[in-house]
Amino acid sequence: MCRGAVEKNPRLDYALIKDKLFKRANIVNFKYIKYAAAGVAGLYVLYVVTVGLVSSPAGDPFRPEPLDAQATDTDRAVVMAEGVTHALSDQLSTFFGWLPNDLLFVPSILDNTVSYQQGVIYATRPASDIVAKTAARYGKNDTIDTRLADATSRYFTYSEKVWGFWFIYDAEGKYKEGIKNWRAWAQSVGSTAKNAGVYNVKSDDIYTVLKYCASMTDYALGILNDEKMGHFESDNNIYYTKGVCAVVGNVLRALATVDSSVAERGGQENLDEALKRLDYVAEFNPLYVVAGGNEIGDAMLPNHVAALARHIDVANNRINDMLSSMEK
Repeated sequence: MCRGAVEKNPRLDYALIKDKLFKRANIVNFKYIKYAAAGVAGLYVLYVVTVGLVSSPAGDPFRPEPLDAQATDTDRAVVMAEGVTHALSDQLSTFFGWLPNDLLFVPSILDNTVSYQQGVIYATRPASDIVAKTAARYGKNDTIDTRLADATSRYFTYSEKVWGFWFIYDAEGKYKEGIKNWRAWAQSVGSTAKNAGVYNVKSDDIYTVLKYCASMTDYALGILNDEKMGHFESDNNIYYTKGVCAVVGNVLRALATVDSSVAERGGQENLDEALKRLDYVAEFNPLYVVAGGNEIGDAMLPNHVAALARHIDVANNRINDMLSSMEK
């Protein structure tokens, strides 16, 4: 062996090869991680865009067929049950269902639809309570139908943001149970079954349900008349109040359908105008919500908040006129 030659160390060669392979493997793994992350991000963006295109901050109003003289209590109960639950059922039956409890951050991105659905459940809760305590029993001392008590106190009271699976009930599953209970009650009215439901709408009940409609439109006006509302809050508030008014319109149409005295005692003109304005609210869906340019409202920009509030205000005044007429 020459004096200047360096003897090769097989252990050193193995360590160098191992180090190179390790670095190369890390580079390959990092590439795959980047591709995987980009793929997940792309799928999420696609999901959100799809939800945005398919979902809509609106619903189809409940328009019951007129009932003739041969209509039964079962027919009337079905109409009232649908009036209470139609707006909620409409949202739950959409392709992407209930969005406020979505885990993929959809609530913060597609906030208009989320706000609309939150307004729907907010107004459905007291509607369920009031109709269950009036139309679905004979007197104040009678027991409330257990199906309606469960719908009101167990199912609809679930937070709209709760998410779950399998044995853990989420908001969507609970709300569907509540709707199922209302429909089961309506179908049982007039039957010979042990748990046959009761349908009994009296003059006092009509007044109470109309008071609910007035209080909900009052509540919606209070939200829209908030002087401190910022521009970026305006669209959420608009669609939230639209959700509230969707339930009010459905309940009012149902009530007028099952009992002609609503129009006779409250005034047909008042009823027609209130429903017409609630239809305007349902159809109100600007491409981009603008809340005006200043507090005075005389700027070049339109004020969609004030425009929607005007329709709700007219509906509220007409419903209050109906209540006043019934007090005479």
